[in-house]
Amino acid sequence: MSRADRNLNVVMAVVAIPLGLILAVWVGWITVTAFIGGQAPFFIEFDGFSLIRGLFWLVVIDPIIATVAYWIVMVVVVPLGGMASALGDRQDRHHPPVA
Repeated sequence: MSRADRNLNVVMAVVAIPLGLILAVWVGWITVTAFIGGQAPFFIEFDGFSLIRGLFWLVVIDPIIATVAYWIVMVVVVPLGGMASALGDRQDRHHPPVA
């Protein structure tokens, strides 16, 4: 495996996976709050239990939030991954990896 690939794997493991997990937990927390009521993590107060509101949130709003969260992760990770890969490629040109 080249240094570029190893650098890209490190960026994905250190940045993308934790950021994706944090956003997944955040979206899940909002969805549970939409069902059971209470203070959601983005300053919206849901009043009491509501199956209709929870299902609406799950079917309509969650996909929108998940898509926006995905693009936020990509905006952060793609430039970092590109820079890490370019740095590894530059190192490979100067010091070829040993098979």
